[in-house]
Amino acid sequence: MTRDDARTLLNLLLPMAQPLVAMMAPVFGIGHTQAEMSARSQTAVVPAGYAFSIWGLLFALSIAWGIWQVLPDGGKNSIVARRLGWPLALAFAGSILWMVLSQLTENGWHLVLVMFVVLAGSLAAFFANRQLLHSGQARGWPELWIVRPLVGLLAGWVSVATFANIAGAALLSGAIVADGAAGTFAAVLLLLAAGGFTLGVLWAAHGSPWYAAAVAWAMLAILYANTVERELDLAVALVAGALALIVVAMAWQRARPPAALSPRSGT
Repeated sequence: MTRDDARTLLNLLLPMAQPLVAMMAPVFGIGHTQAEMSARSQTAVVPAGYAFSIWGLLFALSIAWGIWQVLPDGGKNSIVARRLGWPLALAFAGSILWMVLSQLTENGWHLVLVMFVVLAGSLAAFFANRQLLHSGQARGWPELWIVRPLVGLLAGWVSVATFANIAGAALLSGAIVADGAAGTFAAVLLLLAAGGFTLGVLWAAHGSPWYAAAVAWAMLAILYANTVERELDLAVALVAGALALIVVAMAWQRARPPAALSPRSGT
């Protein structure tokens, strides 16, 4: 088996394994559900429960990617599959490992380390795709409806989820508290760090509506969680709402083509 064959096989099998592994606890009764684990280490940074439905879309896009990149007359020999295949395989494998550990263990720094692997793989695929897009090497309907949504949504969601994981691990290790003014202060700091990180990614990527959509989805779910779903935490809700708006504005502004130079400018 060649290196390309291994890459293609991994990108076919790993996406199909993700939804099966996610059902270990809720369907097969192995371990505890991720929702139960999250509830035991819940902080104000955790989005409302409905937000995690984004994984259904991510699973579907991942499987669609896996099928497309294995087709001989489709993406198998494309530069997109060659450039994105290994980073996405890393992200899929890390995601599977995280789901296994989250259903068999409690939240902790080991999950944060795995999440960093997922983040590294998804951001590598995201930036590789942005580079191919800007150079005109990523075209066609698979790019528009499968590749770009997959890498953008995955990188955006995992970017915020990483900080939520850090908050949960910090809570269980005693580094932060979840309640009172101290809990609010810690949550606001983590949200600002997440906002700064995601805005930096958007700036470097020259905007991405899919990445921004995933980040805004997570931030609005944090706003909802801290106003409706859980006890009111106005400071966290306001910061999350403001970050959602700023991320969308940044994505729109960075995606705009540069203004044409005026003929009177002398340049």
